[in-house]
This record gives sequence, structure tokens and C-alpha cells, in this order.
Amino acid sequence: MNQQKSSSTCLIPITPEIIRWSYDVFLSFRGEDVRKTFVDHLYVALQQKGINTFKDSEKLEKGNSISPGLTRAIEESRISLIIFSKNYANSTWCLNEVVKIMECKNVKGQIVIPVFYDVDPSTVRKQKSSFEEAFNNYEDCFEVQKWRGALEEAANLSGWDLPNTSNAHEAIVIKQIVEDIMARLCSQRPTKNAENLVGIESRMQKVYKMLGMGSGGVRFVGILGMSGVGKTTLARVIYDNIRSHFEGSCFLHEVRDRSAKQGLEHLQAILLSEILVMKDVNINNLYEGVNMQIQRLQYKKVLLVLDDVDHVDQLDVLARKREWFGHGSRVIITTKDKHLLVEHEVEKIYRMTTLNEDESLQLFKLYAFKKNRLMDEFRDVSAQIIRHCDGLPLALKVLGSFLYGRDLDEWTSEVERLEQIPEDGIVKKLELSFNRLNRIEQKILLDIVCFFIGKKKQSVTRILESFNFSPVIGIKVLMEKSLITISQGRILVHQLIQEMCWYIIRQEASDDPTRYSRLWLPDHISHVLAGDLGTEKIEGMSLNLAFAQELNVSSAAFTQMSRLRFLSIQNKNVHQGPNFLPGELRWFNWHAYPSRSLPVSFQGEKLVGLKLKDSGIIQLWQGSKVLGKLKYINLSESRKLVRTPDFSGIPNLERLVLEGCVNLVEIIFSVRDLRRLVLLNLKNCRNLKTLPKIIQLESLKVLILSGCLKLKKLSIIKEEMNRLSQVYLEGTGLRELPESIENFSGVTLINLSNCKYLENLPSSIFRLKCLRTLDLSGCSRLEKLSDDLGLLDGLEELHCDDTAIRTMPSSISQLKNLKHLSLRGCKINGLGLQVWSSLILSRLFGKGHNSMGLVFPNLSGLCSLTKLDISDCNISDGQILSNLGFLPSLEEVNLGKNNFVDIPSASINGLSRLKVVELVGCKRLEIFPELPSSIEEVYADECTSLRSTGIDQLSKYPMLSRVSLTQCHQLVKNEPDAAIVDSLWNHMLKGLSMVDDDFSMCIPGSEVPDWFMYKNLGPSLSVKLPKNWYTNKFMGFALCVVFDSFKEPSCMNLAYLKKIPGFMVMFKLVRQDGKTGRLFKSIGSVGSEECPDSGHTLLAYTSFDNFWSTYEKCVCNPNDWIQIEVCKTDANVAIKGWGMHLLYENDIINEELIIQNVTSQSGKMGMFHVIFDGSKYTKRKRHRHQSFSRLPPDDEPGYVNSFGETSNEDFDETLFGRGITAIVEGEQTFDIPMREYL
Repeated sequence: MNQQKSSSTCLIPITPEIIRWSYDVFLSFRGEDVRKTFVDHLYVALQQKGINTFKDSEKLEKGNSISPGLTRAIEESRISLIIFSKNYANSTWCLNEVVKIMECKNVKGQIVIPVFYDVDPSTVRKQKSSFEEAFNNYEDCFEVQKWRGALEEAANLSGWDLPNTSNAHEAIVIKQIVEDIMARLCSQRPTKNAENLVGIESRMQKVYKMLGMGSGGVRFVGILGMSGVGKTTLARVIYDNIRSHFEGSCFLHEVRDRSAKQGLEHLQAILLSEILVMKDVNINNLYEGVNMQIQRLQYKKVLLVLDDVDHVDQLDVLARKREWFGHGSRVIITTKDKHLLVEHEVEKIYRMTTLNEDESLQLFKLYAFKKNRLMDEFRDVSAQIIRHCDGLPLALKVLGSFLYGRDLDEWTSEVERLEQIPEDGIVKKLELSFNRLNRIEQKILLDIVCFFIGKKKQSVTRILESFNFSPVIGIKVLMEKSLITISQGRILVHQLIQEMCWYIIRQEASDDPTRYSRLWLPDHISHVLAGDLGTEKIEGMSLNLAFAQELNVSSAAFTQMSRLRFLSIQNKNVHQGPNFLPGELRWFNWHAYPSRSLPVSFQGEKLVGLKLKDSGIIQLWQGSKVLGKLKYINLSESRKLVRTPDFSGIPNLERLVLEGCVNLVEIIFSVRDLRRLVLLNLKNCRNLKTLPKIIQLESLKVLILSGCLKLKKLSIIKEEMNRLSQVYLEGTGLRELPESIENFSGVTLINLSNCKYLENLPSSIFRLKCLRTLDLSGCSRLEKLSDDLGLLDGLEELHCDDTAIRTMPSSISQLKNLKHLSLRGCKINGLGLQVWSSLILSRLFGKGHNSMGLVFPNLSGLCSLTKLDISDCNISDGQILSNLGFLPSLEEVNLGKNNFVDIPSASINGLSRLKVVELVGCKRLEIFPELPSSIEEVYADECTSLRSTGIDQLSKYPMLSRVSLTQCHQLVKNEPDAAIVDSLWNHMLKGLSMVDDDFSMCIPGSEVPDWFMYKNLGPSLSVKLPKNWYTNKFMGFALCVVFDSFKEPSCMNLAYLKKIPGFMVMFKLVRQDGKTGRLFKSIGSVGSEECPDSGHTLLAYTSFDNFWSTYEKCVCNPNDWIQIEVCKTDANVAIKGWGMHLLYENDIINEELIIQNVTSQSGKMGMFHVIFDGSKYTKRKRHRHQSFSRLPPDDEPGYVNSFGETSNEDFDETLFGRGITAIVEGEQTFDIPMREYL
């Protein structure tokens, strides 16, 4: 009882005497019996549930004695799972494992669970049958009695008798074993993150009770309390411990602060991104965010924590109603405002109390002494400190950390200081830690709290360095003293520390904002700037107005701020700039700075960073200025800037960003200037005509001249620039490159795409040994590449799309590291066609192929090439095609929009890694090529001459998951639609066990095949599901969509290997009580560049896995659904008919069952002819399918076909946008990533 009471009131760190387990589960098994079957499936299931499991490798299972490493693994595992199989006793290794396991059970209390795989427990217990035979060979061994005793003891334990459990269904038994182990671990395992969290356990139990984890519905729970009392800590520990029970989770911290600074739309995006595990969720407005949350989360069981909420508006857009979330969801809200919770009708509220005296002492000891023991001489002084902290965990932690390692006199001195702090505010107590910082550390903390919370540590360090604050060590000290934390590279500060710092600033200035050392509140800053009320006390100010609020700035606003070193203003509605800036200014950031230049009187001798984005600057300053400390200039989007300043007095400049300065005509600096420049960004300076004649930037790493349309000539590079790694010249007006470009000796990327006037490349560019990517796409006047191309032996990507290149140099075969080669749209007419085509890929056999008397290059050296695009190149028969097979690493090839009639069988069927073939627009192609067995996707849309010959061979490709043959009308000219559909669909099912995802095909045709159980003409289909339609053998839904052309064509031109997803459809699942669940899903994939002009049929298989996130919130058993409806979501798509078929394992494995079920309806066997026998069939993700509490018996039929009712009910076609987005694979883009240059 005492032990239980102690654990519920105070959690202490784990002592050395308590065992630290390395593994949750140790698996003991006979490898040759079960390693690649039962054990592999069990191991995966355990790992997926986060259970740390030890499974020895096949290499270890040799010899008689188990290794020391294996012995250690057994000793350090909480649970041992022994899988007894027929040959288990044949291995002395296994027998020794059992002995060791039982020893650990008896000595260390380890849990042991036997699993009798294909043997009876009595066989193991009494060593009968195969065990007896094995022991007959061991009678001379002195260990026999020990083995027999261990087997008998293990067999007497409660475990799993597989042959007599759940009808020997391994998947069900594995699920039950995993659940049993999880339950045992939960009862044993200490609370996650509980170490050093005093008193957390009792508080957690109270909140757990409020959460009602075992009950259904959606619950909101509030955690209420004052700042620093531990609300966030409690919510975080609970979140970490229960999040695995939900399908999605998100801990949204500091809602109050982040909503004010980043906006609620940003928080909505984070919430959806984390719960749905998606990147780049874009939300344009709150209404859109709310709708997206409702659509995506209303059927998903989620755990959401909203931390530090202070306004009902935040809840209204993040968690307004319980109906927003799926069945079983839980929402935890932490706040200081009880009324907010009451107003939001939060039914359960837990008021967080401060620590009692015992808990406070326990927590204080952990930080002040680093152990759970109080030294006698410190007992009295500790009691005084604890009384002053008044149970506030953060104060105890900060003060304890500060006093750690100090002597009694220092402690006593600190207590005397405590006595001087008023008792009217807990925040004041945090000043104790602040007073112990040195002067520079205090300045750093105050700057961070006022200006830089949530900013990247790297950027903050750069700014603090400009103040000579030594921020590297300073930030480290603040972290050590628990005053700041770093999360994902950004600096965070607890709210109480912020309040403490603001309190200090206010106290120093007697609550007079004009005398604050730092200004951070918009009202204070506006008041000071408009009234010219600044004083010499002000060192910095940061204004970031979220709304378009006008800011009045007096022209003399900064005259009296002689100590101002940091100024940051983010506001576009300022119509007048200052006529004076203080000489102490180190960092000047003013977005939309209104003045035409910096004040004439401003000398800027101490200025380090100047960031005036989107400013009205015409010229920064007249003449020459000596700015020896200036390192960063960013004037991007300053559209009135016409010339750069004189750089001769700025020798230490490191970053110069003039992107988007569209009126900038010239940039001038001498060879002696800017020797420390690392980044030069002149992107989209459309009127820039010239650069300095000679470039001598020895430190430069990134050069960006993209979009400089009038820049015709690049400067001479006088000296080697071996630090330069990236050069962006796309979209410039360059006519040529200087030979001196070879001085870019360290460059890895050169982008020259869309340089429309570039006619040739200097030979020196091919001497750049470090070059990895060269993009020449869109250089329409570029006619050839030098034979020196082969010198670029490190080149990995070469893009020559839409150029005028006529021949490829023979040396291209020397590019052994080339991975991507794109020549799309390099069209040749007349004789040039044969010359060019042959020059690309020929003589790969090591012998010449002669055409028109020419000798062609040998490209067999392209051993690393994975992606090849030679689409729209006028390629004819017998040229490149016969040699494609000699690119061994090729994974994706685009041959679309060419003129060949067929592709030789020997050309690509030997490419063992080929996954994607695109033949879109090959209008002369008549016979489908033979492909390798690795093929996954085939796009042959718009092949208008393609006949059915060869199509039937697709059944040979087990990995095939996507086929698109739109506009291939010759396929069905001489053969009924259904026969083509059956032939193509058949092979898809054969590969169901190997395909990891849904699959689809799209072909010409206008009929729903006969074998579909449910059909309907019109834009939707409604199916009344048979009784007990779901069993453990249910796989998913086969769908058929017959469609005509789009009413408003929205197809788009496709670039390299782009595919258009098929149709966005809505599945609606209806329960007996009328409640519904919806799932929006894109089915199919189409490769066509043109919108279909007549009837087409899209067939798709969608796994039942896709419906898990829907059913689990609405029903306990899928059989609770009595109806399924499907409809289109795009009003522009003209759908003529639907078909649906419920697909079961028996449909795939048992051919006779298919004949009975399908032929009885249509008289036609249809697609299920010669389906594979199931010997290689493996169920995908079935462990999730067996998590229902009420499943029908296995002997119930797979489906009942007497309920094939259909409905003509139309659905609202405006429910969901079409949502068709082109997927780009392999296309190289060179957009410069967004970054803060200053």
C-alpha cells in the first residue's frame, strides 16, 4: 500500500537497482521451421506497434552454445516469447536458449510466453514425438536433464496453442499475441518521460479518468492553471503516452503566442500536416482551413492538444465542435482562463495545482543536488527556498539548477536575496536566475525575449554577433540554465521567463515606455515613433504588424535614440522615412522602407546588417562611404533601385541580395572589392545589362543571375573561384560564356535553361571536374555540344530539352556517372533525323552501326543512367530503339510523340530495373513492345494505330499497377470491349500479392463489363450491401467508370514523365441509422496529353485499407454498413456509367467460385479466367483488417449476390473540387529555395 501511495503522489528517477531493459521482447525459435513465415510476420507486427523486439539473424544460428551477445539479449528483455515447432529440440542452440530464458524468469522475474506453433504442449512437456526423437541423440550429453526440466517448465506456462486457437489463422493469432504483449508491457513499463517529473503520476491519472479512454464519442478536456504550474508538461506526457492509440495526433504548442505572430491559418496548416502526415499544407483563409479540417478529420480518430489557448477565437477555428473529429477522438486544451473553457462547453476541466511541500522538495533536490537525497547542512536553507518558490515547478527547476554545486555560504546569500523580492508576483522570483547571469548574458536573454523568440538560432546568432555579444557561448549558457530551449533549430523561451524579462525592462524604466531599453509592443512603438518620444535609453525595437495598420513615423523619430543598435519594422503602411538614424545602429531591417535613400547624415560605421526589402530606395547613398563592418545587404524587390552604391568602402560584405530590383541597370565594383562575398543574388533584375568586366570574387559560393533578360555577356573571371558551387543563369540574355568560366573550378551546378540567345558553349566549360548538373533546356539556338563533353566524368544530370542540338558527341559514352538524360523536343527534320537519332544511342554492342555513311558514337558507358527522356524527337524505326536494352540501370524512359511503328523485342525487355515506360502520342506505333518483368507503369495513350496484338502479354508482368491506353481506338476496332477489359484486368489480379498499392487501367470502350455485380447508368452508383458482406477474406472494391470527354477540357501539356491522376470520386458509406461516412479518393491514372474525345473505360482496384480511417470512427464492424454509394466530384466530367464488384480472396484463389458467382448473373465468365492459384498469394496489411470486435465466422460466404440493387440517385457534384494535379517525376528544377539572407 505504501509503495502504491508513493507512486501516485510523487515520481522519482529510476534508481540504479531497478532493471533497465534493452528490449521489450526476445524471440526464441527454430529458424528452419518458422523464420521466414510465422516469426517474420510476428516480428513485423511487433515492430509496427513500437515494441522493441530482438530477433537473431540467420548467420548467428550456428553451433551448440549461444553467444555472449545472445545471452545478454535474453537477460535484457522484459518478455521472452518461445515459439515451439516440430524441429525446435533438434537444435541445442534453442535448448540452451530455453534454459537461459527460464533462468531469467526465476531470477529476474522475466515474463515467459510459450507459443506452440505446430506441436501440442504435451509433446514439449513430455518430450514426445519429434522432441523424443531429438532427445534420443542427446542421451550422452550431460545437459539433457537441464534441457528436459526447462522444456517442462516452459510448456506448463500459459501461452498460445496455435493449432487450437482461432482455427489456426496465423494472422489472428499474431494480432492477439501482440495485443497481449502490449497489455503486459503497459502494466510494467514506467510512464513515458516520467523521469524527473515529480508528482506527475497522480495528476495524469486524474486526467486519464476525464479522458475516458475506454469509452466512445469525442471528448474535450481542459487543463486549467496559472503560468508555469506545469500544464504544458502534464499535457505533453499524457500526449506521449497515449498518442499511439490514435490514428493521428498533433501537439500544437503556444497557441496564444503563435496565433498572434503567425496567424491562425498557419496553425491550421500545422494541425492538418501533423495529423495527416502531409507536407506543405497550404491554407489561404480560416474558412478554407475549417472546411479542410472537417473534411479530413471528421472520420479520423485523433488526439489533439491545444496548448496555452487564451481566446475563444482560437478554439473556433481549431476545435469548434466535436463533430469535426472522428469517433474516439480526444482534445486536450491548456489555458489560464476558466471562462474560455466554460464558454466552449468543455465538459471536463482539471485544475492544475502547484506542488505540495513534499513534491517541491523532491523536485528541488533533483536539480540542486542531481539526486534524490538532501544533505543535512542544506536542509534548513532548502526549506526557505522552497517556501519562496511556493510550489511553482519552473521556479524550483531554475533556482535548483543555479544553486547546484555551490557551497552553503552561496546558498545562504541567495536566500537573503530571495527575502528582498516582493511576494506579490511569482514572475518576480524568476529574476533570481537572471541576476546570476553576467551583463552580456543578460543582454542576450533580453534581446531574445523581445525580438527573436521562434527565430532560427543561426540567424539570431548572426545578429547578436553584430552586437559583439559572443552569442555562441552566451546562448549555450542560457540553455544550460534552463532559460531558453532550442527546438527544430529555433529558439524558444518559456512564457514565465518572457514575463520575467519584460518585468525587468519595465522596472528599470519605471513603467515609462519611452525609457524602455527595448520596445516590442506595437502600441508602445507607434506611440514613440509618431510623437518623437524616443530617448537615449532605447537600444532596440521590433515591430511586426500582422494587419495593414498605418504607422506614423516622425522624420525626427530616431534623433534622441543615440544608443539604438537594433531596428526592425515590418509594415508597408509607412509613408515617411526618418531623416536621421543613430550611429550606433548595427542591424537595420525595414520592410517597405519609404525613403529614396538612407539619411545623408547616417555614416553607418557600426552597421553590420542592412535589410530593406520592397523599399523605395533609388540609391542607397551618394558617393563613397566607409562601412567596414557591413556584412549583409538585402534590397530585394526594391523596384526603384537604379544603381548600386560604391562598394569600395565595404570590404567585408558577405551577402548581397538585389533580387527583383527590376530597374537596376548596372552593378559596379572593382576587382579589389567584395573579396569576402559569399552570395550574390541578382535574380530577376530584368534591366541589368552589364556586370563588372572582371569578376574576382574569391570567396563566392552562390551566383544567381536568373531572369536577367538584358544581360548579354558574362564578365571575365580573372582568378580561380574554387569555392563557387552553384551558378544560376537561366532565362538570361547571354550570347556566350567566357572561356575563363573554367575558373569556376569547384562548381557543381550550372543552370543555363531558357537562354534563348546562347549559341554555343566554350570548350573550357567541359573542364569543370566537379560539375554534377548541367541544364541547357530551352536554349533554342544551341546546335551542338563539344566532343569534350566526355571530360565531365562526374556529371550526373544533363538536360538538353527543346534545344537545336543536331548531334550528340561520341564522348557522351564516357559519362559513367550520368543518371538523368533529357533530350525532349529536340526535333530533326529530313536527313538530320536519322543522323541525330542514331547518334543518341547506337553501337552499344561495341560495333558500329552505319547510316548514310556515318559512324555513330558508342554509349554503352552510360551504366548509371536511370532516367531517359527522348520524347518528341521524331525517332523512327531501327535507330535508337534497337539499342535501348544496353542501359542496365534504366528505370524510367519516355519515348512519347515519336514516329516508330514498333519497338524491337530485344530492345528493352532485358532492362531488369525498368519501372515506367511512356509511349504517349506515338501515333504510328502498331504493336505493343515486350517489356521486362519489373515494369510497374505503362502509358501508351494516343497511340492511335496500336492494335490488340501484344496487349495480352501484359499479363506476364506481376508488378504492373498502372496502364493507360486512352485514344487507342484500334484496340477495340475488331474486338468487343469486354474481351479487352477482361484480358487486361486478369493480369492485374494475378499480381495483387506483389503490388503495394491500388491499381488501374484506362482504355477505349463504353460498356461496363458483364462480370461487375453492380452496375448503373448515370453519374453515380448506390449499392445495398449483402448481409455479413465483410469477412476476413474481403480484399477491396473493383470499380468501373465509363466516361466521355470533359465538358470543359482541363488537361494540360505534360513534361517529362508527368501523369494526370484519374478521377476524384466520393465514397459514401451508410449505416442502418442513416449516419454516413465519406471518403474522397483519386482512382486511376491517365498519361494522355489530350482530353478523350469519345467513350473510355477506367477500371480500378481500391484496397479496403483505404477505408480504415473511415470505418473505425463510425462503426465497430464494417458489416454495420448496409450501403455504399460512389459518385464523381467534378461536374466537368461526363460519366456515362458505373460498375462495382466486391472482391474476396476466394475470387482470386478459387476459380470455380468465380464461375459460379459471375456466370450466374451474366452467362459470361469475364475477367476471372485463369486467376493464379494462390500458392504465392500473401495478404497485404491484413493485421489491421482483423482488429474488429465482431467478425462473422469464417464459414460464412464471401459475398451474397441477391442484393444487387442499384440506384439512380444523383450526388451534389460540387461537394469536392476535381483535385487533379499533375505529378512531376524526374524533372529537374532550379528554383532557389526561400531563405532569410539576412
